Amino acid sequence: METSFIIENDKEFKKLLDEAGKKVSDFRIPFTSIKKDFYRSNRKIFTLKTKGLYDDFGGFSPDTKDQVRKGRLVTRRVAYKYDKQRAVGFVYPMLFREGALAESMLNSRGRGAVNFVGRRELVLGTSIKHAVYHQSDETRSKIPQRKFLFIDGGEKEVARDAKIAGRRERWFNIVRDHVKQVVEGEI
Repeated sequence: METSFIIENDKEFKKLLDEAGKKVSDFRIPFTSIKKDFYRSNRKIFTLKTKGLYDDFGGFSPDTKDQVRKGRLVTRRVAYKYDKQRAVGFVYPMLFREGALAESMLNSRGRGAVNFVGRRELVLGTSIKHAVYHQSDETRSKIPQRKFLFIDGGEKEVARDAKIAGRRERWFNIVRDHVKQVVEGEI
């Protein structure tokens, strides 16, 4: 199974590429720059020292006290954090446990990384099996959605200076600059 984002599937990006495609037929140069920015800016997600904008640990009822740790009745949130700390030595970043997902999203050559740069196609993603449980829009019963694969941080993003929040604008500019250079004969 593969979880990937095909840049052309974003409506605004598709519109930009359709317009740019009337002037330029090969996007490998800007797509390679976008790919590098994608892997570099993913660091923000996989180095969070808090829950960030994600729902915290504990599933859909994190405050339910039905777990016992060290002889005490604790909430699901407390139990999960305790268990993760004991298992791997840290609680956050939230989407990092054994490191497979992070490796695939931080390194284009990392295990599980999926990426392809073509003349008119850019695919970025991961083949790590559990990624779909974070990314899927399907109805959920165990864990809240914690998307990690997107162009921008989405509607919840509040930090406009965040590396992820500025992706769309940076990527648009990369494509526009490339088209301008090709049309003006600078390439």
